Parts: sequence; structure tokens; C-alpha cells
Amino acid sequence: MIRTRILLLACCLISSAGLAQTEAMDLTDSFRAGGIEVDRLRVFKISDIVLIRGRTSNVAMAIRAGVFAKSLGYRRVANLIEIVPGLADWEIERHAARKLDMTRELAGCTFQIQSIAGVVRLRGRVQHELQKDLAVSLLSRIDGVAAVHPEWVSVK
Repeated sequence: MIRTRILLLACCLISSAGLAQTEAMDLTDSFRAGGIEVDRLRVFKISDIVLIRGRTSNVAMAIRAGVFAKSLGYRRVANLIEIVPGLADWEIERHAARKLDMTRELAGCTFQIQSIAGVVRLRGRVQHELQKDLAVSLLSRIDGVAAVHPEWVSVK
């Protein structure tokens, strides 16, 4: 009888402890829609804490992310955005052109690359649809690139 009551009490405590825990809620899209442009941005609400992660060379943008969270009504904000020295736009353009030129799968394609504050505008002609995805993927992985906006002309 006593064992049954202890077991019942333990079950109740375990189930109520499970209810007290909350799952992480992804807020990343809300922050992007709010104009927060940070490389590898990930924003989660866990219990009553908002956790902001990402990388940027723009200190003002990192601060803006924390201010944006507070403007949404969140009081506890952990702004863990890493400040990294960014590449200058001309360095991004040079590095991107070299990366595309050296990728064998993109032979026969032509590209024009323009970077403004790490946002790369990629124009070009490709022979196959898969080459579009490859080019964007390669440029997205370059340090300092915040976003890639492609404009394509397909060659038949």
C-alpha cells in the first residue's frame, strides 16, 4: 500500500515536471522579417529566454538584434551573436569569382558578382539547372557573405 502511494506520487511529480518544461520555439523567421541580417542567424525562445546566435562583422546589427527582441516584449535576451572581422566587398567579389572559376562543374558558365555589405548579387548564364544551386551554395559559404541574390539566364 505504501509502495503504491509512493509510486503514484512519483508518477505525478514526473508528469508535472514534464509539463513545466517547454520546447524551444524558433523565432528566426520573425527576426529576418524584422530586418535582422546576420550570417547563420538562429533565434529560439526557450522558457522565457530568447537566445540569439549568428555571426556578423556589423556590431550595430548585432546590437539591433537584441533591441529587436526587447521590442517584441521579451525581457530576458541572450544575444550571443559572434562579431567576426568581415571581408571587404572587393575581397568577397574576388574570392567568389575564384571559387566559381575553380569549380569544374561550373565550366562553361559565366558569372558577374557584386557585393554590397556582404550581400552578393550573382548574375550569370548556366547550362544546367543544378549549376544554379551549386553556385549559390558555394558563395553562401564564403565568410562575410550575408546573402546571395541570384539572377539567371539559362542557355538552351
